[in-house]
Amino acid sequence: MDHQPVVTITLNPAVDIAADVETVRPDVKLRCKAPQFDPGGGGINVARAITKLGGRARALIAVGGATGDMLATMLAGEAIDTIAVDTGGQTRQSFTARETSSGHLYRFVLPGPEWTRAADDALFEALATLLAPGTLAVLSGSLPPGAGAEIVERIEAACEKAGAALVADTSGPVLTALCARSGQPLHLLRMDRDEALTVSGRTLSTPSDFAAYGAELVSAGVADHIVIGLGARGSVGVSAAEKILCSRPVEKPLSAVGAGDSFVGAMVLALARGLAFETAIAHGTAAAASAVVTPGTALCERATTEAFIAEVETTRLA
Repeated sequence: MDHQPVVTITLNPAVDIAADVETVRPDVKLRCKAPQFDPGGGGINVARAITKLGGRARALIAVGGATGDMLATMLAGEAIDTIAVDTGGQTRQSFTARETSSGHLYRFVLPGPEWTRAADDALFEALATLLAPGTLAVLSGSLPPGAGAEIVERIEAACEKAGAALVADTSGPVLTALCARSGQPLHLLRMDRDEALTVSGRTLSTPSDFAAYGAELVSAGVADHIVIGLGARGSVGVSAAEKILCSRPVEKPLSAVGAGDSFVGAMVLALARGLAFETAIAHGTAAAASAVVTPGTALCERATTEAFIAEVETTRLA
């Protein structure tokens, strides 16, 4: 392995189903084209992106039921090193319909099974065997019902004890709680534009506005590094030493699905290879752009990402 170990953690994975339909209308049968099935969930997609980009990651996933078996089989088919813990429930599905008449995407996301004490015990037992000094652990995606911000705190504590570093990319009340914490900072916390607006409760508009908010989170001890995705405008990266914007515009985007996970995968792989934070943000930006020019739920492609890296523009923010 040419980089530090990477472990991704997905507590609420899904089998992603995507299909085309001519028009979305109410109260009638909508006859779709042949569906595409993919393993889904933030951490899973981060591990898949890392693999696509020539790296390696171990994917710790919480699964259950026949859908969970299907998910594990799909990951095995992609040669993803997977460690599964049993939730005792049925792994969820998500469905994306692309309306071909308009190009609009309709995304239906189910909640997933209730988190249980047994699943909790199995998770931390598995983590104890996976975390080691120098490991980059990536917690990405939504949390299942019944799992709150305290589970992230416990994962962070397990990382600290093992000498590992935690990268978190989550949302909702959990993200709000993480942004209110202080003390032992996360290694890196990522959010998107809308999440930053919600959590901050402010009217942020320019990249410098978002960078200033990120700098406040760093100063408060929330995380050593903050990354805020601004969609087509690029991504802001903030540490104690720098505030930057990395962008690589796409003229003809096909689908933004998978761009965020591709970004995190490429960024984490770059960090695991010992590259600087600024360079890692550029790699993530290139991978996100690569995902945007692929159809449906497809992630980044290695050749496109590598070509886009040289086209990423980095701007230092005040």
